[in-house]
Amino acid sequence: MKTIFPKWKINEISYLVFLSFLLTGYIKNILLIFTIICVHELGHLTFLRLFHYEIEKIEIYPFGGLTTTKNKYINSPINKDILIYFGGILFQSILYLLFFCLLHLGKINQNTFHLFTMYNKSIFFFNLLPIRPLDGGEIVSLFLEKFYPYEKAYTIMNRLSLFSLSCFILYTINSNLNNYIIITFLLCKTISFFKKKKWYTHKFLLERYMHSFPYKKIEHNEMQKMRLLKKETLHFFKNGNKYLHEQEILRRKFDIQD
Repeated sequence: MKTIFPKWKINEISYLVFLSFLLTGYIKNILLIFTIICVHELGHLTFLRLFHYEIEKIEIYPFGGLTTTKNKYINSPINKDILIYFGGILFQSILYLLFFCLLHLGKINQNTFHLFTMYNKSIFFFNLLPIRPLDGGEIVSLFLEKFYPYEKAYTIMNRLSLFSLSCFILYTINSNLNNYIIITFLLCKTISFFKKKKWYTHKFLLERYMHSFPYKKIEHNEMQKMRLLKKETLHFFKNGNKYLHEQEILRRKFDIQD
């Protein structure tokens, strides 16, 4: 049954960070951060709903959130996925305009607006970093998939994530506890993407065999290699004097009998 209201979950690490803010009297700070993160995730949720994806859960971390879907494929349309990842950034921009209006209407004071702007800007630009699973990393990955085969784009993105994360670590080496938590989380995720390359590639191929996706282009390949498959591209592979549909090659790979 389709979930109308997705499950919102606060990660255990978030409770510790939020508690530390509360115990030190920074109640306004944590409320602003929590508001920004929730609105950001609401942006993703809105576009996911718009494109009829089913959301399983939304998990809130001290620096952002992760939205998990049930029926979203790797082979889903690239432009739709880009809009989904831009949704959080868009909603944060709208939230800034709302706070700007509240300031000029006298509903909030200058100090509150300054705190909000600082946190909103930090979360905004942090999410644009080209590191998976951050929005920036996913958007860069999707643009790579427009021009490169899926497996090659995945490899390039993994290396770019590692390089970007290394730069981020050097930049925040003398920072606070929250940043160390962020670094640990991103490092674990980066390692996970490296380890799961074969799993993601296999899932990408199996989806193309099991489901019908809209293809914008047709490409003829001289070699029968699955690593050449691109998103939104229907492939034909040379076999003697004729070309075989990619489904024939995938059938052989997965050893599926009629």
